[in-house]
Amino acid sequence: MDDNKQFNDLYAFLQVAKLGSFTQAATVLNVQPSALSHRINDLEKRLKVKLLNRTTRSVSTTEAGQQLLDRTAPMFAVIQQELSALSDYTEKMSGKIRINCPERPAFEFIYPKIKLFLVDNPEVKIEVFINNLFIDIIAERFDFGVRSGEDVPQDMVAVQISNENLMALVASPHYLDQFGKIEHLKQLTEHRCIVFSFTAEYRLSEWEFIEQGQLNKIRVSENLVFNSQALIKQAVLDGLGITWLPATTVNSEIQAGKLVSILPQLAISYPPMYLYYPQNKHKTPAMIALIEKLRWQNRNSI
Repeated sequence: MDDNKQFNDLYAFLQVAKLGSFTQAATVLNVQPSALSHRINDLEKRLKVKLLNRTTRSVSTTEAGQQLLDRTAPMFAVIQQELSALSDYTEKMSGKIRINCPERPAFEFIYPKIKLFLVDNPEVKIEVFINNLFIDIIAERFDFGVRSGEDVPQDMVAVQISNENLMALVASPHYLDQFGKIEHLKQLTEHRCIVFSFTAEYRLSEWEFIEQGQLNKIRVSENLVFNSQALIKQAVLDGLGITWLPATTVNSEIQAGKLVSILPQLAISYPPMYLYYPQNKHKTPAMIALIEKLRWQNRNSI
């Protein structure tokens, strides 16, 4: 049995039963009354039950027809509501947006923009999942991912959402008073260092600098390890050691005198952060608007 035909004929029956007229139902369905009558006859034959009582003046449901009407009409109503709801994805600023993002850009680049975006678009739902590991955003059903430019897969569309990532070597004034100032990179190996960890095995304990135009990598001790940059920042503020973080994460503390920038002339910069998504991804109006909100050239509009 053709399921599509069964479904279509059932919908035709509902229109006739609700309107009590083949003529009116035919107008709604944009078919001829005679063609509609044949469809109902075919449906009754397939179901082996009479659904409608017909006279020259009226049409009414049989007991079986009324039961079918009562049970299926609400289902079709729900289907119609769901189909109508899909228009939200093409006409309204609504729907859900899921973003997978590392911790720092989530705090520094994503949240400051989305908190204002949601004020203007209250029907949009946004989910931000902080994850410092690389994942397949398609397999995990995320709309967007956020990564450094050098880490974005080549088959993705990438939208810049930050400036270049300048790094900063910092410590608290109290720590430097206690353990001494650092005037050369080699001295780092003599100090307590607070290290970021992506996983239990992968720690960022090789810090990079630009010295005399050359890349210089220094392997530091892992005196304190966190997989959260927020905890690393707190630990360095508490004087527990020296750390190496993106400058945007600690600039305000440096300006306030709570942290000291060490050897800033040797700081290295990495590529900007990017929002990325598949090339063939269907984007709702809300997604398009959020992309533009996050785009780096709009940074002064937050």
